[in-house]
Amino acid sequence: MQNHKTLGPTAAELLLRLSGEGKTIFSISDAQAITGESYNATTFVLGDLVRKRWLVRLIPGKYLIVPLEAGLESIPMADRYVIAREVLGSVPHYISHYSAMDLHQMTTQPVNTVHVTVARRRKSRTIASVQYRFVYTGPHSFWGWEMIWATPEEQVRVTDLEKTVLDCAVRPQLCGGLSELAEGLWLRRDDLNENRLLEYVERLSHKAAARRIGFLLETHELGDPDTLATLQSYGKRGFDLLDPTLPDEGPYNRDWRLRINLDPEELKAIVWT
Repeated sequence: MQNHKTLGPTAAELLLRLSGEGKTIFSISDAQAITGESYNATTFVLGDLVRKRWLVRLIPGKYLIVPLEAGLESIPMADRYVIAREVLGSVPHYISHYSAMDLHQMTTQPVNTVHVTVARRRKSRTIASVQYRFVYTGPHSFWGWEMIWATPEEQVRVTDLEKTVLDCAVRPQLCGGLSELAEGLWLRRDDLNENRLLEYVERLSHKAAARRIGFLLETHELGDPDTLATLQSYGKRGFDLLDPTLPDEGPYNRDWRLRINLDPEELKAIVWT
């Protein structure tokens, strides 16, 4: 537990003022505006606060205030998305996969890893005890994002609902498996724009993902018949696994050209119970 007695008057005033302004993430210039000290004097104070674990240094010149009550593990999930934005800065990126499902209210499970798709390769890292996984993708699939309010004050880039569904169908291992995607589709079934989804499917042209989405929609009695027919048309030869995170076993579904290695009754039970 942190000890208030370890703080000098300048450091104590700094943390008090920043917290009062709602700045959990701040820059050296923000701190200087409060301390009235020189750049070097301010960085010395900040460095001391980092050593005493009152702050976490995110990137050169940017810091995170550690929550007082429970330490690093109590950083709210919404703030973790803002941290990702601050860490990446000008690097093209957006929150994606399981984290996007969280922001779109597509999951009832706790999301502990922050997934961020980036257009330039970045090494994944741990920040304030949280794993940040940077998923590289090329220009062919770097699109389909929007701005969402992660907190009442802060917006972050995140894949829109339809791109989130498609990305998770491409790589179910990044969203907790296809059963999680099934639940997410069900939770947001009234908001899914099927025309946009089909446009995205055609643009990305990932045939296995198209058929996985179609199978889930059909299993849960969702989707317009034309939507299902279009998604089904992406399977002509060969079979793909319904859920590539699970063993290569189970019956073959010739309509969807998928090997059904996840019991459809279990998928129904996830959302209907």
